Amino acid sequence: MRLLLNPGTICVTNGRVIQIDGVSSISHVNARDMGTGKMISVPISQIEELPSSGGCQEAVAIHETEWKRCSALAKDLVPLKECTRVTRGELEKLAKRHGMSVRQLQRVLVAFRKNPRTSTLARQPGGRPKGLSLLDPSVDALIRHAIAKHYMRREKPPKEYVVLRAQSMARRLGLPPPSRKAVLLRLNQELGWASDLAREGSRAARQKWDVRTGGLSAAKPLDLVQIDHTRADVMVVSDDRLTVLGRPWITLAIDVATRCVLGMYISMDAPSSVSVSLCIEHAVLPKPENAKDLDIWPMYGKPRKFLVDNGKDFRALALQRGCDEHAITLSWRPVRTPHYGAHIERLNGTLMKIAHLLPGTTFSNIRERGDYDSAANARLTLDEFRDWMTHKVCRFYHQRKHRAIGIAPTLAWERGFTDEAGKFSCPPLIARPVDFRMDFLPYEIRIVRRTGIELNASRYWHEDLASMLNTNAGAMVRYDPRDPSAVWVRRPDGILVTAPVIAGRAAGTLSLNFSIDPAMQAQMDAAMDVGFDTTDSIEANAQRATKQARRAQHAPKLPLPTSASDSAVLTQIPPSAPPSRSTILLEEWI
Repeated sequence: MRLLLNPGTICVTNGRVIQIDGVSSISHVNARDMGTGKMISVPISQIEELPSSGGCQEAVAIHETEWKRCSALAKDLVPLKECTRVTRGELEKLAKRHGMSVRQLQRVLVAFRKNPRTSTLARQPGGRPKGLSLLDPSVDALIRHAIAKHYMRREKPPKEYVVLRAQSMARRLGLPPPSRKAVLLRLNQELGWASDLAREGSRAARQKWDVRTGGLSAAKPLDLVQIDHTRADVMVVSDDRLTVLGRPWITLAIDVATRCVLGMYISMDAPSSVSVSLCIEHAVLPKPENAKDLDIWPMYGKPRKFLVDNGKDFRALALQRGCDEHAITLSWRPVRTPHYGAHIERLNGTLMKIAHLLPGTTFSNIRERGDYDSAANARLTLDEFRDWMTHKVCRFYHQRKHRAIGIAPTLAWERGFTDEAGKFSCPPLIARPVDFRMDFLPYEIRIVRRTGIELNASRYWHEDLASMLNTNAGAMVRYDPRDPSAVWVRRPDGILVTAPVIAGRAAGTLSLNFSIDPAMQAQMDAAMDVGFDTTDSIEANAQRATKQARRAQHAPKLPLPTSASDSAVLTQIPPSAPPSRSTILLEEWI
């Protein structure tokens, strides 16, 4: 195949259609951009032939028998391709050899001269051309209008509704009603970005159709760590196994380079800066799980960068100051772009699929759960679920081959810290782990009083805090929600004081919280209701009696009789009747 760069030749460069205007140098030509009309200088090395509208079939898609026929025909046509004139006898001889007429051979030869490829000679399938429409153009336009008006809506009407509306519009306009197949065929042709944008919204349409050719990668372990929360698809019970607590929250940290789970924190509390800080502590420092099971979780180390989403828990001041203090870059994903956290999202999905094997699972959705009673089948306590998830991460996930990196995450971690000589070097330890923990632990501002520091219904004290008494300035009290036995306070001179609990809930001096069965609770509620009725009755009677006494105090008083005649007059007045206006009582003084 040859492409002559003559003036007027139409070709393609970098996906743009151009028309050659002339040669400008040994390596460039002047051409006009057919889309914009501007003259541009194009390197000759970037010019390609304009694809034909008919196109050729893919060689691998052509059947073997047809390909053999095309190959034999191409061998006979190659000598004739450059000939300006071919005799009738040669054409008849060649046509007879390949079982076609002379006219067919002439058409094939013309096509082969334009595009001398074997696939050009492949015969196209018979029948109507793809996309050919025999429907009345007026009816076709009506169907398109019905689709645009009644299907491209956020209310998401079903396809059958569009069929009925199109047929109804045709009847009212005096046109032949289209068949259901004709309407659905054209409706399916409209499915794509525009339909999803109209029915689902811009966010869902971008999530489905936007091209994402980039990727997030890390060259070495601890170069990039992603953190996110997910709610476990399983119910857990209380320590006494009588109450269902609900679904716990899991905060995970994944190392992007090795796909290792670097940190994990499980709690019943909703995601917050506390869970993020404790997950970071678990990721950076050597794992406490190794004390029970040696080297079950060998991953640790200070990352160079954290990538998190835009939740309020990842915007906490303590988290930002802690990362700045230890030279860790804290980055946030762009808003409403969950695909930027694909690694941690995929890890969440993998672990939740494993959790679906537990009794009390809620599965991924209501359809999968069916009539399964998750609460009634819950068996694991929160501590048991933590241990179970730890073993699934360390004994199962870390040991399996990961499709993205080609090896198991634990092997990828080891190779990441192994040099060319095969010598393994451990990640650097945090020199002062206590200070690191303090920088990421949550805190509350409290005043140091003579009774101690009050926090979460408990009191803490240490004699080294005596110098902070009688000061109005509050102290930054850091605490660990997992272990309320002590808090940490840094004095103005920089000394970190560990204050143990002395009283309150954490010390066990408060009344214990016993569980109450529903029957007992109903009995106590009934007694409380009776008490309310009785006290309300006492209050009402007291108020009524008080009003009567005060009304009687301010009422006019009758004079006492002083003689027999007065007594006779008074006895004629009924005691229950008020004195008449005509009766005048006089008091006689002697």
